Amino acid sequence: YTAILSSFITPSHAISFPWRLAQRATGSIDPTASIATATSTSTIAFSSALAVESHVSAQLSQLASVPPIPLPTTIDNYETWTQVASLMPPLQTNNVRADTMEMVAAVRDAIKTESDTGVTIQSLAGRDAALRVMIVGDSMTQGQEGDYTWRYRIWEWFASQGVAVDFVGPYTGTVQPDPPSAPALPPLYGQKTVPGQPKTSGGYAAGVPSSFDRDHFAVWGRAAAVDKGLIYDVLGAHPAELMLLMLGFNDMGWFYSDAAGTLDSVHTLVTNARAVNPNLKFAIANVPQRSFIGGRDDLPISTIIYNALLRNAIPTWSTADSPIHLVELQENYDCEPSGCPAGYDGLHPTATGEFQIARAFSLTLVNDFKIGSSPLSIPGSIPERSLPVPGNFKVFSSATGVTATWDPVYGAYSYDVSSRIQGGITDFSAGSVTSARWDSTWPIDGWIYEVKVRASAGDNIKGDWTTVLSATAHPQTAAAPLNVIVEATATGFDISWDPPTGAYTDSIREYNVLYWDKSEDCTFIMGGAFTGTSGHIDDLTPGHYHFVAIVTWNAAGEGFPALVTGVVPGAGTPPPPTDLVIVASDPTTIHMTWTKSANAAGYRLWNRNVHVSGSVLTALNATVEATCSDQYFLFPGTWNYEWCVSAYNGELESPTGPCVVAPSPAAGGSTALTCPAPPAWCPSGSGGSSSGGGSGGGSG
Repeated sequence: YTAILSSFITPSHAISFPWRLAQRATGSIDPTASIATATSTSTIAFSSALAVESHVSAQLSQLASVPPIPLPTTIDNYETWTQVASLMPPLQTNNVRADTMEMVAAVRDAIKTESDTGVTIQSLAGRDAALRVMIVGDSMTQGQEGDYTWRYRIWEWFASQGVAVDFVGPYTGTVQPDPPSAPALPPLYGQKTVPGQPKTSGGYAAGVPSSFDRDHFAVWGRAAAVDKGLIYDVLGAHPAELMLLMLGFNDMGWFYSDAAGTLDSVHTLVTNARAVNPNLKFAIANVPQRSFIGGRDDLPISTIIYNALLRNAIPTWSTADSPIHLVELQENYDCEPSGCPAGYDGLHPTATGEFQIARAFSLTLVNDFKIGSSPLSIPGSIPERSLPVPGNFKVFSSATGVTATWDPVYGAYSYDVSSRIQGGITDFSAGSVTSARWDSTWPIDGWIYEVKVRASAGDNIKGDWTTVLSATAHPQTAAAPLNVIVEATATGFDISWDPPTGAYTDSIREYNVLYWDKSEDCTFIMGGAFTGTSGHIDDLTPGHYHFVAIVTWNAAGEGFPALVTGVVPGAGTPPPPTDLVIVASDPTTIHMTWTKSANAAGYRLWNRNVHVSGSVLTALNATVEATCSDQYFLFPGTWNYEWCVSAYNGELESPTGPCVVAPSPAAGGSTALTCPAPPAWCPSGSGGSSSGGGSGGGSG
């Protein structure tokens, strides 16, 4: 993944992409720079844009479902696994450059639909037939199943104005929901991916009549950097006289380019469209703001810069034969970093937002193109989406542990799933899935899961919950690998292991290596899958600590992962920890701190009973990441134990630092000291919560 992006995103930021503020390798936006003098630092070629889109699409798919992973408090390393579970699923990487020609061919094939028979550019001149309109956009234009879409609202407006129109384009549908399916094997690290067909078979709201002209050229996640290379072929097959263009958010939101580079892509799109029809008219929307995303301080600034650049550029692009006029979408769409009433997830339009977008375009059509006599009026009352309780809800034991299924709810974007394990924490763990199925993750035989679901269409439109049903897990998954060895390399790490033994290991398909850059805030857990017993992960940031775990996938799904030693790429053996200090909180509890060792991925604790003849230092089973540890139940008393700490970087481990015998509790008692909680996953966003998971509607 990072290899694909390395030409314009540094690896450390690619790992946290798209939420972290990226310092692009080819330059960055200076917020203090004059928007009048901003110059492009990140233009992007069509082939490079396709590579980015391929991975954006994969990540959108992976992050769409964030199923809950409840865990009982009795498991080993509960706090660690709880934090990891909150960031699952991992973003799978393949670290391979796709074949450019193969990728271009696949994307061009995706726009091949039956051409508009008998219609040519020449035949458009001087005719009195319906105005041929092509609407070009991204997810805000395509919509999801059950939406009206702003395309329908502008179609209604054309009809109300007595303007006959013929919408044209290769697609007719919204994004359809995913079909229910069992957990799928992660794609292999090093495996090439080819873009698939866009999802365009979804239906519309029940109130949309069959007479609605559904043709369009809008694709979820689409950037102007991609459409600029496709528009010539699309217009050739579907000639148009007027283009309503709404692109640019994804170019900046997913780091295809900066504001000036996005302007360059839009200009190139216009140029390529004119090569098909020199008389084509354009209504080009600026980019709306969205609600603030932690770590993306750049996005509001980039949006302001781009919109100013576009406003200044359009008069210079416009000609008498091919006029272009600005659509003030940002000014008419009720969405800002401080809040987004028009969006159901901080960006994508609600039913009201769809009207606002259509009105913005109608203002330009009336005022600048003199099409229609009055702009669209937004009604005072807009029907709300109805989401009934999912029917036929079932929870049952399965090969994956426990599975829940239900009948799909038309118009649901996703389903909220809440689950918990009997005997664990009393609160339900919350998550979401995009299809009418949920499977337990990391189940252990005998765990009893309680599950309930409801239909969801964004942050605020929710159906009612089902009743809570339960089932006992009897998973047929395999244990984690054995004897795992992790070794740092200059820009990554090597990892090897022995296959597990025991039940269900005869159907092992692959092993997924989980790694997480914990030296950066707001980073996601990544995954690299291998079929053998070794692997190499590359393109990591040297000097950054990476948490590492590994999980086995077999025919039933993924088993419970194993923690292994973390690693700092580009570093060697760390020095021994120093300044070990031990405080006895009570007769059987101690609080330990020490000085951080440079390049340490973690620390191993050692102890021995000094009052037992011949006792030797023994390592504790668990390692720690922080320079602090609390130890409990030290019978017959804290003063019996000597403690030492060593530092490691993968398989490289230092000698122990100076050892210290734990003291007795201070006379008269002392204030109990405890280690601080792990740092927040994303302290600059999400309220400092450790629950990430990838939802948030970042793509347009």
